[in-house]
Amino acid sequence: MASRPLFPTLLTMTSLLLTLPAPASAEDETETRKKLVACINKDIAAANAEWKLPAADLKKFTDIIDRQIMKEPLGKKTPEEQAKVVNDIKDASHKELPNLESKTLEKMLQTLKAKGAHCSTLVKPKK
Repeated sequence: MASRPLFPTLLTMTSLLLTLPAPASAEDETETRKKLVACINKDIAAANAEWKLPAADLKKFTDIIDRQIMKEPLGKKTPEEQAKVVNDIKDASHKELPNLESKTLEKMLQTLKAKGAHCSTLVKPKK
């Protein structure tokens, strides 16, 4: 008779697990990241009208952003985590674009923050 109470417990646990939202697969997360990258790149390319970067430099900057987005976990970030991501992009930009003026880079990062926030609201991960 000891196995009898186990069966209702298993049924309860199974029904609970079936009602929980399914975790997003790695494929879904990758697809979401690609959409986010595309949105940000489009907005950054449009903003280049102000910065007037040569095409090669703009490509380097968007590649830096792409690498960062593809390695960071998706989801809401604390202000400290957001600052770290921006600093990582800034450091990589200084290395890969040494001729870029600091004032221009600061404008680019401000635009990136705004466009990143905008695009993240448009591109929601599948649940």
